[in-house]
Amino acid sequence: MTDIAIRRLHLRRCLLSAMTALALTAPAHAATTSTTHMIQSSADADVRLHVRERAPADDAAANGEAVLFVHGATYPGHTFDTALADGPSWMARLAEAGYRVYAMDQRGYGRSTRPAAMQAPAEDNPPFARAEDVISDMGDVIDFIRKDSGDERVDLVGWSWGTVTGGMFTARHGDRIDRLVLYAPVYRHDNPAWTEKLADPEAPSKLADVGAYRTVTRTQADERWAAQIDADDPAAWRDPAVFSRWYDAMIDMAPGEAEDDVIKAPNGVLVDLWEIFNGRAVYDASKIEVPTLVIRGDDDPTATDADARGLYAALGASIKRYVVIGDGTHFLNLEKHAPQLYAETQLFLDSD
Repeated sequence: MTDIAIRRLHLRRCLLSAMTALALTAPAHAATTSTTHMIQSSADADVRLHVRERAPADDAAANGEAVLFVHGATYPGHTFDTALADGPSWMARLAEAGYRVYAMDQRGYGRSTRPAAMQAPAEDNPPFARAEDVISDMGDVIDFIRKDSGDERVDLVGWSWGTVTGGMFTARHGDRIDRLVLYAPVYRHDNPAWTEKLADPEAPSKLADVGAYRTVTRTQADERWAAQIDADDPAAWRDPAVFSRWYDAMIDMAPGEAEDDVIKAPNGVLVDLWEIFNGRAVYDASKIEVPTLVIRGDDDPTATDADARGLYAALGASIKRYVVIGDGTHFLNLEKHAPQLYAETQLFLDSD
C-alpha cells in the first residue's frame, strides 16, 4: 500500500470513528430478536452444532445479507454477542443495521456437542478438531443459514483461528461465500513466543504432547488479555464488567466445568497453530477470490502485522482491504475501541 493510500485510509478511519461515536448515542436502528438452533453434523452422527441467531425484530427491517461469525481457538461464538459497557454487541449492531447474524460453536466448544474425549483425562486422547476436521461442520451451518435466510451466499467473519477455518472453507467453497472478514488473522509466520510455549521441552523442534484438550481458568483468561494492553491501567482499554459478563456466560454453557470455574477447549487448534507459527500455512489463501477484509488491533501479539500483511499479499481476491485499529489487542472486539471494529466491518459489508 502506498503512503498516499495509507494517509487516505487514515483520514477515512478518523471520519468513520467520529461517525461511530455519534452512532453510539443514537437510538438503535431496530429492535432485535435472539434465537438458538441445533444443527446436525453431516460428518458425525453424534455431533450437533449450536448456532446463535440475532435478527431484526421487524422482518421489514431485514435488508442485509446473512452473516456468520466463527470463533477462535478457545472461546465460543457467544463472544460475538457479548454487549459492551456502553453499547450493543457486535452481532446486535449488525442486526440493528438489517443483517441476519449467526454465530456458531465448533464441536467441543460452547453448547455444541462435547466429544467423549473431553470427559476423560486430556492425556488419554490425542488432539481433535483441527481446521480440516471442522470445516465440514461449518459447511452444514452455512447450508442451514442459506436455507433459513434465503441467501445463496453468506458473509463470513472469522476471528483468530476462525480466520483459518473460515479462510480454508472459503478457499474451497467460495461459491457459498459473498464477503470474507479475517479479524485478528493468523496464516503463516514465525512466532517464537508461541512456538516456545507449544514445543516439546526435550525436542524443541516438535510439538509437545498436548493431549485432547486444555483448560483455561478465569485468572488465566484475564491475565492473558491484560498483558496485551499497552496502558498503565487495563481498564483504560477494557471494562472489567465486560470481562466478567463474557466469562460468566461461557461458564454457564460449559457442562461440568462451572464448579471449577474453568473452560475446556479442544487441542486440534494447537496442531494448526504449531504449523502456522513455524511459517507453514494450513490452507492456500491464493484460492480466496471473494472480497476480503483483513483487520486487526495494532497491539495484537498473536495476529501480528507481518503475518497479516503476508496473508493480505497472498489473497487471490481482486477486492481486498487491510485495516489496523490503534490501541487494540487480540480481544479488540470486546474492548473500548470495539465500535471502530464494528463500523469498519459494516462499512465493508455494506459497500458495493
